[in-house]
Amino acid sequence: MATMQESLKMPPSGTGRERMILALAVLLAVSMALYVRWVMIPIEEARYAAAGRAMDIGDLYPRWHGTRELLFHGRDPYGADISREIQKVYYGHALDLAGADKGKDEQRFAYPVYVVFYLAPTVRMDFSTVQWVLRWTLGILTVLSVPHWLRVLGWQPSWPALLTIILLTLGSPALVQALRLQQLALLVAFLLAGCAALLARGRLLWAGCLLAGATIKPQLVLLPVIWLLVWATGDWKNRQKIVWGFAGMMALLMGAGQILLPGWLGEFVRGLFAYSHYAGMSLMLEMYLPHGVARLLAGVIVGVLLVCFWRWRFDAAESSIFFVRFALVLAVGIIALPPLLPPFNQVFLLAGVLVVLRRWDVLWQRGWVMRAVCCCGIAALTWAGITAGVLAATHVLAPQVSLQAYWDWPFRMCFLLPPIVGGLLAVLARDLPKRHEANQVAQA
Repeated sequence: MATMQESLKMPPSGTGRERMILALAVLLAVSMALYVRWVMIPIEEARYAAAGRAMDIGDLYPRWHGTRELLFHGRDPYGADISREIQKVYYGHALDLAGADKGKDEQRFAYPVYVVFYLAPTVRMDFSTVQWVLRWTLGILTVLSVPHWLRVLGWQPSWPALLTIILLTLGSPALVQALRLQQLALLVAFLLAGCAALLARGRLLWAGCLLAGATIKPQLVLLPVIWLLVWATGDWKNRQKIVWGFAGMMALLMGAGQILLPGWLGEFVRGLFAYSHYAGMSLMLEMYLPHGVARLLAGVIVGVLLVCFWRWRFDAAESSIFFVRFALVLAVGIIALPPLLPPFNQVFLLAGVLVVLRRWDVLWQRGWVMRAVCCCGIAALTWAGITAGVLAATHVLAPQVSLQAYWDWPFRMCFLLPPIVGGLLAVLARDLPKRHEANQVAQA
C-alpha cells in the first residue's frame, strides 16, 4: 500500500512502477465500464420491465421538466400539476399519495428555483439528448476538478500518477451512479473545487460567488458555507470579500428567481419539508449503528465540528492545514447529515482521498492501527473495480450464470469509505498543526 502512494508522489519522469499502477487503474476503470454496460444496466432494465415500468430516467428529469414549463409557459414548477406530470413519466400514472402510493418518492421539483438558470440552455433539446449532454458535461467537470484539488494541495504528480487518479475517480461507484442519474451533485462538487482553488489564490470575492452558485443543492454545501463564513471573521479586513461575494451572488440568484417566480422561496421551503418525509432522512451512520445511537453520534460530530469552526477561523487559506480541514468538512457532511446517504454524494470525498494520499507518509508513521485503517481505505477504493471485473468476466465466460443476486457487489464497500476517509482526515487535522509547531521550534 505504501508503494502505491509513493509511486503517486514520484517525479514527472515516470517509472516502471508508476506505469504498472497506471495499467492497474486502466484495468479497474475498464472493468467498471464493462460491468455497467453488460451487467448493471441490463439487470436494472429487466427489473423495471418486470414491474411494468420504463427504465428509470434519473434524477434530472423533474428539474428539467420544471425548468422548461416555467420558462416556456410560466407554470409554477413547484405546483401539484407539474408534480403529477413528472410522476406519469416515472411511474406511468400520477401517485395516489393518500392510498396505495403513500410513501413513494413524489419526484417533485425540489430545488431552489434558480437551478433553472443552469438548465435553461437545455430546454429546447429532447430529454434523451439532454441526458447525453449532461452525462458528458458532468463527467468532464469531474475530471477538471481533480487538477483543481491537486493545485490546492500543492501537489504536482507525474502524468502517470495524474492519469491514475483520474481513472480511479471515473471508475468509482459514486461517479458511476451520479452519471447514470445525471446528478447535479457533480456540478456542485466542481463549484466547490473551484471555490477552493480561488481561495488558495486569494480570489476571495469570486470564491464566494462560486460558493453561492453551489447552493442549488443546499444540504450539500451547508457545512462549507457555515465554515467559510465563520472563517472570514478570523481576519475580517482581508477576508470580507468572500462574504460579499457570497451574499451578492445569493442576492442575485434569489432576486432573479423572485422575478421569474414570485413567492418561490416559501414554496421551496414547503417542498423541503415534504421531501424530508417521502425521500427519508437516513444517516450513513445508521448503516453501522442503531438508529438512536447514530442520531446522537451525528449530533455530537456536527456539534464538535461547529466548535472547531470557531477555533479554525485564524487559519490562512495558503496553509496546508486549511484544505485538510476543507476536505474534512465535506466528509463530515456525508457521514453525519441527512439525506446524504446515496453513493453519488461520495463525489465530495475526492478532496479527502487526495489529502490522504498526499499525507500518506504522516499517517503511515503512526503505527499499525493507522496502517490497518489506511489499508482498509485502499481496499474500499479498489473493491468496486475488482468486483466489477469479476462480474463482467462471469457475464462473458459463464453467460448461463444469473448475476441478479450479485449485481450490486461493486457498491457494497463504498459505504465504508466515508468513515475511513473522515477518520484519517480528523487525525491529520489534529496532528499537522502540532507537526508544524514542532518544526518551527526545531528550526528556532
